Amino acid sequence: MFDSIFSYFIPATILSLIISVIYFFFEKRKIIETYTESNSKHLKNISGLIILNDGFLSKKILSFNFDLLINDNTIFIFPKSFYFIPIRKINLNFSNSSKKLTRSTLLLREMIMNNHSVDLVSYPNYLHSKGHIIRLQNLTNEQISIFEEIKKNKIY
Repeated sequence: MFDSIFSYFIPATILSLIISVIYFFFEKRKIIETYTESNSKHLKNISGLIILNDGFLSKKILSFNFDLLINDNTIFIFPKSFYFIPIRKINLNFSNSSKKLTRSTLLLREMIMNNHSVDLVSYPNYLHSKGHIIRLQNLTNEQISIFEEIKKNKIY
């Protein structure tokens, strides 16, 4: 009995991973087609980190490459990873904007600019004590100017 269950476990695991990768690929494509506006900016292959603060003395740091879709009122972040389980998209909504073209948003609380990196600080809607920091690293001057414009207009 155990041998027959175990012989199906590995193929089922591989098949579920392939299905999840295909699902997230088509979900990303659908979001980009649906939520792209005329003045949207699309940034590809940005390296960075996601830092999850899970409470007192507990942090989780994950390294990713990102694709970003920046609209007037939201930033869609699509992590690309080499981990076994694909990561779903992150949608950061600016605080004083409408939720017209958004989907499952997190509120962007703070934007910290450095020489070649930008930190996007957000908190989930359900727990205010646990924070998320998305650090976009090795940005070009053109990409940093996009985030400076967002910060200058104070739309976050």
